[in-house]
Amino acid sequence: MPNPFDRMAERMDAVTVRKMGKTVTINGEDYIGIESHLLAEMGPVNGDGITLVIFTPGYVPHRNDVVVFEGGAYTVTQHRLFNRKPQIWIE
Repeated sequence: MPNPFDRMAERMDAVTVRKMGKTVTINGEDYIGIESHLLAEMGPVNGDGITLVIFTPGYVPHRNDVVVFEGGAYTVTQHRLFNRKPQIWIE
């Protein structure tokens, strides 16, 4: 049985997905993700960078995965875990 914190985190994730989730197609499969923008003031970033946190279970990120998001085609350049979910950087 999950502890109270894990149950609360699951409920918060469900609300986040319902309010902010968008469809992201990665290598031909649809997932639900939340986008985040990295501003140039945040370090040696040239322009606006985009990351996506993937909330759909089962996605294992790899460099060079093909991502279609909001009509644009991108490639995964790096990835790491964010709150136990894959976070991918796309260009």
